[in-house]
Amino acid sequence: MEIEITRAVALISINATLFVQLISFLIFMMLISRLMYHPLQDMIAERDRQIGQMKKDISAAEADLEDIFFEIESETRKVKDEAFVLQLHLEKEGGKQADELFSEVNAEIEKLKAETKKEVQRQIAEVSQHLGEESERLSKVIMEKALDRRLANE
Repeated sequence: MEIEITRAVALISINATLFVQLISFLIFMMLISRLMYHPLQDMIAERDRQIGQMKKDISAAEADLEDIFFEIESETRKVKDEAFVLQLHLEKEGGKQADELFSEVNAEIEKLKAETKKEVQRQIAEVSQHLGEESERLSKVIMEKALDRRLANE
């Protein structure tokens, strides 16, 4: 067996296999593009469209939420104002009722004072009269004892 050593001058030789490989690569690229790249691009575009729609929906929901919060805050403020007005009205009404009660009580007190004063004056007059009679009788008894005799009845 003989070994023949040949020397290759070029690293790449251009022949028909290069064109066949180039055509095979182009067919492969076309198939990959049709089977994988275009459907993948369509899915990415659909996903981007859905994300955009979700962002729009989120923005609309946030705007609605802000409107609802503003409406709630407005209603709360309105209810607080009404409650404050009602509180002032009730305080005024309570003050009026308290004044009326105080007036009634003061009138009743004055009436009772007058009745009590009349009763005290009546009792003083009665006691004065009784005291006058008693002092007259007592002075008569003292004089009889001092004089040691009986005084004539007048």
